[in-house]
Amino acid sequence: MPTYNYKARELIAKVVYYGPGRCGKTTNLQQIHAKMRPETRSELMSVATETDRTIYFDLLPLNLGTISGMKFMVRLFTVPGQVYYSETRKLVLRGADGVVFVADSQDHMADENRESLQDLKVNLAANGLDYSTIPFVLQYNKRDLPRLIPEAELDSMLNERGARALPAIASNGQGVVETLRAITVEVFNSIKAGAAAPRPTGAPAVQKPRAPSTGMPAQSHGPAGQSGFNAPGGAPRSAALENALAAARGNTGRAVAQNPLPPAPRAASGARLPPPPGEVGIDFYIEEFKNLAVMQAQFAERLASTERDVQRLSRENQQIRELLTRGGG
Repeated sequence: MPTYNYKARELIAKVVYYGPGRCGKTTNLQQIHAKMRPETRSELMSVATETDRTIYFDLLPLNLGTISGMKFMVRLFTVPGQVYYSETRKLVLRGADGVVFVADSQDHMADENRESLQDLKVNLAANGLDYSTIPFVLQYNKRDLPRLIPEAELDSMLNERGARALPAIASNGQGVVETLRAITVEVFNSIKAGAAAPRPTGAPAVQKPRAPSTGMPAQSHGPAGQSGFNAPGGAPRSAALENALAAARGNTGRAVAQNPLPPAPRAASGARLPPPPGEVGIDFYIEEFKNLAVMQAQFAERLASTERDVQRLSRENQQIRELLTRGGG
């Protein structure tokens, strides 16, 4: 699930580079960081242990646009590949929005590649993530070395999903940016599709405000010094509008008593007549008040979710540091 920074208008997706030990995950991120312009990336953070490192940094892809008016950013992580860092890998995968599996193309690494892919499936499931649907890209690294597994055989061995697979030589940067571009586009499209998905049945709808007519006649003035919402044109709220707002709040029984709402005009036949030309009906204000209440509730929910994400990330970063420190000790 991406992280939202409403203050900075940023949406941050998490992409994890996964694979066996020494397959080139760290080299990928170092090459990416070196190739990107300084204004598009954050500082490269590294948590070192005795045998491996977990590194991460934020990156702003400039050519993908926005989602719901927010800048799209990716936070790139590597995980230690050694077997005894299983808990660290599981922790780093938490909340991932996409995965790059870096396979070592050397023939003696076939078993390690298969075991690491199986480990990925288990750890994704442990975090409530679905291997079959999460945005996923394969990189067949170290294609410059002797005794290589053919790409077709690597596909048969590792690519049961039919995901995009790219050859690479991470040590000299070949294929590194192409792999990043592939996973970034997949994650972006996945999040954008989720943002555009239809609301579940029963979810409240937020309607666009309807502009009141500019020809609305001035309303009678309410009590002096009254604050809050005024009628269009700057006129203070009338007793009739006070009744409408009270009804919208569910306080119909406590509407303004001294000026009760007049009955709706009706024709001789008893049918209800439309409001006079140029006048906005009270239903407009009731509907707008409901819309504002819905939007306020949605904003409060998003704010609470953001605060929970910040607390969760803080705990995870602390746990990662503690695990890696213990492993290095």
